[in-house]
Amino acid sequence: MEMKNPMDEKKYEIVEIQVDADVLEELKTVIAPLGLTPEMLIVRFFEFCTDPATQEEAVSLLLKWKAELEAESYEPRGDF
Repeated sequence: MEMKNPMDEKKYEIVEIQVDADVLEELKTVIAPLGLTPEMLIVRFFEFCTDPATQEEAVSLLLKWKAELEAESYEPRGDF
């Protein structure tokens, strides 16, 4: 009887990403010369985030980008 390694079984999740149409077209023009599609770029991004060799760098970048977004959305009210 052959035992299957649970790590060999692939589990899939559906990820839906919504992007403004203008931003998507701009992205396509940037990545097309690299031979990439938006879907391929997303897969590579997930691989970068989950690869043990690059995971620490990915977490650092994600935290940096989060802080930048939060700083952009901060609207001072003038009160203290």
